Amino acid sequence: MKIETLVNLTGGELINRPYISEVVSFTQNVDEVNRGTCFFALNKKDIKEAVKKGAYAIISTENVEILDNEIAWIVVDDFKKAVFNIFKYENLKTKIYTTDKITASIIKSMNLEKNVVVIEDEFDDMIRALNLHDKYIVTSNTLIKELFVNTEGLKSKNIMLTMKSLFKSEFKKTEINLPFVYKNYFAKALNFFESNNLKYTLEFEIERFKPVFINSNFEEVEYGKSEKVLITGLKNDEFLIDELNYIIKYTKHANTVIVDKKHTKYLKEKFNFAALIDYMTGLKEKKEKGLFDD
Repeated sequence: MKIETLVNLTGGELINRPYISEVVSFTQNVDEVNRGTCFFALNKKDIKEAVKKGAYAIISTENVEILDNEIAWIVVDDFKKAVFNIFKYENLKTKIYTTDKITASIIKSMNLEKNVVVIEDEFDDMIRALNLHDKYIVTSNTLIKELFVNTEGLKSKNIMLTMKSLFKSEFKKTEINLPFVYKNYFAKALNFFESNNLKYTLEFEIERFKPVFINSNFEEVEYGKSEKVLITGLKNDEFLIDELNYIIKYTKHANTVIVDKKHTKYLKEKFNFAALIDYMTGLKEKKEKGLFDD
């Protein structure tokens, strides 16, 4: 990308007259800087190293010391806004697949392809996408859905998925770490990979609806080694009602509590399942028994 274009897109100020005329890659991680990189200096301490490694442009949110007058030094008001504008320019003709947060999370966990980018974090993920040419972009980002016209919503497909337990399902004779309540989201993820001939794995898990088995002292134990389970990663959003109905339906013969920041007292009661909504209780580290302990 030409330096002039970079400055215009970021809305920044070029504070010197560089010798170089363009950059060939982007990063905010100094370890990834190579010759020709545009470096977003989130940490000013990394600038010296970035210049040493061959950065052709340094973007910062304040005036910094110009260590090499041959490269471009650009000051912007906001890193995220600058990256978004570059991303928009670079992907005007790229098909962007739009979907919901759960499907996007499943795709990210199943993915085995380097050219598939799931945009959840507006900054890091967008920068990664900037460095790819033949790419598949998947996002649940509302702003991208609104501003881009070259989008396509992910569609579902019929699949044979069976419930194995509250937290696991079976697909093609393979047990997977996915609650059956997410069947339709898994079907959309699967259709994305298979319709585009992309590689994926069934050995995955997502952070939402993740079981943490604990003992009576709130110490984490091995999976299935306790009758006390915390269901973590739940959010108070559009998916919660289906998740709670699923929990209630399949734990009706157990003691189940619903816990948020205002109702942590339920964790002091007897329970088998505790669904934690926008909340994660601090777990104690399990003490290892000494040689002479009972």
